[in-house]
Amino acid sequence: MAEQQQFYLLLGNLMSPDNNVRKQSEETYDTIPGQNKITFLLQAIRDAAAAEEVKQMAAVLLRRLLSSSFEEIYPSLTIEMQTAIKTELLTSIQQETSPNIRKKVCDIAAELSRNLIDDDGNNQWPEVLKFLFDSVNSDNVGLREAALHIFWNFPGIFGNQQQHYMEVIKRMLVQCMQDQANPQIRTLAARAAASFVLSNESNTALLKHFADLLPGILQAINESCYQGDDSVLKSLVEIADTAPKYLRPNLEATLQLCLKLCADTNLTNMQRQLALEVIVTLSETAAAMLRKHTTIVAQSVPQMLAMMVDLEDDDEWAMADELEDDDFDSNAVAGESALDRIACGLGGKIILPMIKQHIMQMLQNRKWPQTLLQLSRRNSMTR
Repeated sequence: MAEQQQFYLLLGNLMSPDNNVRKQSEETYDTIPGQNKITFLLQAIRDAAAAEEVKQMAAVLLRRLLSSSFEEIYPSLTIEMQTAIKTELLTSIQQETSPNIRKKVCDIAAELSRNLIDDDGNNQWPEVLKFLFDSVNSDNVGLREAALHIFWNFPGIFGNQQQHYMEVIKRMLVQCMQDQANPQIRTLAARAAASFVLSNESNTALLKHFADLLPGILQAINESCYQGDDSVLKSLVEIADTAPKYLRPNLEATLQLCLKLCADTNLTNMQRQLALEVIVTLSETAAAMLRKHTTIVAQSVPQMLAMMVDLEDDDEWAMADELEDDDFDSNAVAGESALDRIACGLGGKIILPMIKQHIMQMLQNRKWPQTLLQLSRRNSMTR
């Protein structure tokens, strides 16, 4: 017990704002044998009386330990201790009352699962698969969240049994994306579905089989963005980059949603830029596919131009010799970059007429000629 209390003190010092205290604590932590670390960290996570920040630090450290030193530590543990670790993690997820800590324990479970897939694709922790199936069908929302979080974190968790469980996986995701009572479940399910698609990006048959999940993902993007969460939208950018063919059956709906989000000034600049990024990325990864939707491309051009002239009124900015770091995240820079990339991706013959049409309209606006002059100065600064 005294050793555990000393370990709690060490965990607290690892979070100290004092660099010297923190450095000394890190050196002390590094001297603790791996097996002892696992024992102490698990005890800290499972201790209901421990402070939340201590439990959180313990969970982060245990995940890192399994990620960086699994081969050095885990195989040398006794079978009994390996079994105890698995049991403790699943028990902790079921009994933990703090959503934040439960999420971090799910990260540990996902990391352990990742390391327990052997060379033949066998998951040597079958209990975690049963836990996923049981939890996703549970009345407990926290357990459903846990199951989806683990699957999102490690979509390859089924190993060589994935094909066998394909329909079960699909049914699980569809069921959760249709959970009308819990928007957070719908968002998590959409993220998990996107993660599964990305992890199987080269499996054409699987992508086709899961194509009917995309409308649910798009709906979750629309809902979550207006709740201030852009995590699913970021997943869509990744899909556009690495698995664009997955979007083909629902490309029109995907582009329409992105265009709508990009045009909505009530959203954050980052969300609007991410929505535009989907369209621009597709111009680079699936140009032939996107050229069949020139009407939507034409509608995206004025959005890029509008972003380019989204500048704060600052007379001194136009005369600055160098751009501020913040400028590189601005709508103006994002719009300029997007227009350049989509022109390269789809070709000038397609984009130039669209630009010319809107530039003429913009020049008739009294404010925009000066803004365009500022942009031309920016171009000379960045090239």
